[in-house]
Amino acid sequence: MKRLLFKFGGEAVLIVVSVFVAILLESMWQDHREAQDARESLAQVRLSLMEDREFFDRVEIEQRKTADNLHKLIEWFGEPETLPNDLVQGFFVNYEMPISIWPRRAAWETMVSAGQLQLLRAPELTTRIGDYYEHHLRRIEYNGRQYDDAFVSVWEGDMPQIWDLKEGRLIITDPARLVHFRNRVVQLEEWTQFYIDSVHRNRAVLDELIEDIGLFLGRDNDD
Repeated sequence: MKRLLFKFGGEAVLIVVSVFVAILLESMWQDHREAQDARESLAQVRLSLMEDREFFDRVEIEQRKTADNLHKLIEWFGEPETLPNDLVQGFFVNYEMPISIWPRRAAWETMVSAGQLQLLRAPELTTRIGDYYEHHLRRIEYNGRQYDDAFVSVWEGDMPQIWDLKEGRLIITDPARLVHFRNRVVQLEEWTQFYIDSVHRNRAVLDELIEDIGLFLGRDNDD
């Protein structure tokens, strides 16, 4: 009887231990799977940042072209009695508002909402990424909205009051009003230069993040 009880007791303990080990292994596998999912999500964030990087280049090209055209327009308004050249004519008739930054956030917001940040066990890196999205990009988005509003105000508010789009000529001769419009264009040129500098600063932060995320993912793959 004692031997039977000892046997059954040993088997019961073995079953309990086996169940415990199975649960532990399942938990470890689940943790590994969740950590792997978090790393894959981080890779998507990096891909999104790389796409933003290409967009930053496009924005800067358009903004620099606009700044150059605005400068030439300001020069012409120094002598508005001269006939407007083709550039001035084209700028008034076919102006296009240069694009501003509207970054992609979906991959980052998905990571945050899924609670994956702590799974990476890289608090310094995730803090920097969060600071980039929640501080740097929000600021440049805010500046972009202001810039767009200023551009629209000048070209859809002020310009039709001094320029005949159909005839391609000035419709006013009042020096004060011409100086007022020229000053508005000067302000817009300064805004454009400020925005270009802002894009350049944010791109430098973006380049560093892309590189550091790549190093983190590469190191993790080596491990």
